[in-house]
Amino acid sequence: MEALSLQTHLGLPVVIDACWPCHLIWFDHQESVSLSPRSVIDLFKRIHAARDAERNLVGMRLACPICSVNLISTSDLARGGRFSYDRCPNDHGRLIAFTQFLREKNFIRSLQAHEIRALSVTVKQVRCSSCGAPINIENDASCTHCGAPVAVLDEAAVEKALSALQASEARRPTWDPARMNQGLTALPPAARGQPVSGRPMHDIWADNVNSSSGLADLVEIGISAALSAWLD
Repeated sequence: MEALSLQTHLGLPVVIDACWPCHLIWFDHQESVSLSPRSVIDLFKRIHAARDAERNLVGMRLACPICSVNLISTSDLARGGRFSYDRCPNDHGRLIAFTQFLREKNFIRSLQAHEIRALSVTVKQVRCSSCGAPINIENDASCTHCGAPVAVLDEAAVEKALSALQASEARRPTWDPARMNQGLTALPPAARGQPVSGRPMHDIWADNVNSSSGLADLVEIGISAALSAWLD
C-alpha cells in the first residue's frame, strides 16, 4: 500500500493507506469521517488518476493489517444510500473499496432495474467497480463475487458533492498549531493546563478486476468522461 498524507477537519495530519491495484483504502479508526473536505477532494483526484492501474481481484476473506484478525463485512448509511466496507472487530480501522468510498461521499449511485435493462441491450457484461469481477448484467443486478450492486458515476451528484465540499472547505476555519502553542504559552500555567511538573499538556497527551479483462467499469468510465476536463 502507498501511504498518503492528508488533513483532518482540525488541520492535523493524517496518513491513510491506498492499494491502487486492488482499489482499496485502509482507514485507521475514525480517519475517514475526520477527513477535511479538501482531503476528500484530493483523494478523489488520486482515485481518478489511478484509473488505468492494473486491477487485481480481491479475496473474500481479509485480515486486519494491525492485529491480523479477520475483518467483518459491514454496511452503513450515508446521505446518498448504503455503502459497505470491512472493519476490524478490535476497532483498529476499516478497509473500503474505492467505489464504496465514493458512494459514502455521495459521488456514485446504484443503477435502477430499468437502467440495467436498457444497458444490457448493448452491453452484456461489465466489471464490478468494487472488486473487479465480471458481472453479467443480463442476469445479475449485483456482483456475484462481492455482492456490490452495479454502480455508475452520477455526474450531477459528483458536481453537487464537490461543490458542497469546496464550500465547506472555504468555510472551514484554519487551525495553526504554532499560533495555538504561542497563545497557550502566553497564558499563566494554571490557565493553559500545564501541570506543576512543568511538562506541557501536549507531552501528557502523547503519553496517554484486472485491466486486461476488456470489461467496462461504469464508474471509471464516468470519472474519465465527466471529470477529467475540470479535475485535472
